[in-house]
Amino acid sequence: MLVFVLATFAAWGLAVPPNVQAARTWTVIGGGGTRDLTVVLNAFYPRRLQVATGDTVTWQIEGFHNVAFLGGQKPPDLEIQEGGQTYFNPQVAFPAGGKTYDGTGYVNSGVSLDPSKPFSYSLTFTKAGSYGYLCLVHGPSMGGEIVVGDQTSGSPDSVLAAARQQQAAGVKAGQQAFASLKPDWNGYTVNVPMIGSVKDGYSILRFTPRPIVVPRGATVRWSMADPFEIHTVTFTSGAKPPDHIIPQPQQQGPPKLLVNPKATTPAGGKSYDGTGFVNSGILFPPGIPGNPPSSYSLTFTKAGTYEYVCIVHLPFMKGTVIVK
Repeated sequence: MLVFVLATFAAWGLAVPPNVQAARTWTVIGGGGTRDLTVVLNAFYPRRLQVATGDTVTWQIEGFHNVAFLGGQKPPDLEIQEGGQTYFNPQVAFPAGGKTYDGTGYVNSGVSLDPSKPFSYSLTFTKAGSYGYLCLVHGPSMGGEIVVGDQTSGSPDSVLAAARQQQAAGVKAGQQAFASLKPDWNGYTVNVPMIGSVKDGYSILRFTPRPIVVPRGATVRWSMADPFEIHTVTFTSGAKPPDHIIPQPQQQGPPKLLVNPKATTPAGGKSYDGTGFVNSGILFPPGIPGNPPSSYSLTFTKAGTYEYVCIVHLPFMKGTVIVK
């Protein structure tokens, strides 16, 4: 019947009234970044989208993100405790809810356990209203809004084109920020900020553009200035770094995702001579309630060239300290 009505209006050259507008599918981009993942984007493009009741929104997820509508509930914790171990919360990691949304209940796209493989998630909106959502991995700063009603935001094609432009602008801002990043000396201590921007929606998954060169006895202090990510500063003295997440297969259902305590727990003391395992543990964005650690300092006592990594963002987040 709807097809007949639309065809009739088209045949007579009349505008299709809003109440019989065919349902459309809109695209929102989640994340993105440079090919080598120096710059990753922690934003949705567009952040606010107006659609009609009955329309579908498809999120193209590029990176380690999810799309979660809470329906007025409290966000689930990112991690849970079970049997003395810490696990990545399955309420965050795996899909939940149906394919439609009316503003009630909890729906979640889940995440891709291989962030290098983009995936899509679609949701049809069946009731007028304004619905906020977020990426549970990166917190409220990575959020968006779907406004459902009679008005729409142009056309799906124009919205997607604008989203790609916004995404490209975020990448450019991140590249410029990384190119100008310089460690800051204060006496015998050099401060290395790990940066990101809510305004431009990016995080930098590198420590410094070039190796850090310090004299023997100097201290390097890594400090979080990224509102989205968590990092570690880990020296393994040539050994293989521990995995951050260890999947544990189950007889039924998806695997349990163990958060490896060796990756997340501080180890090795406050100085480094090129031997042993030295780890900051997880460093968090500044300003989190409870004040978890957001900086880490290490004094270098022997000349040498020392590579280090962020266990959370292996294999691409690496750095080098050269001690003379």
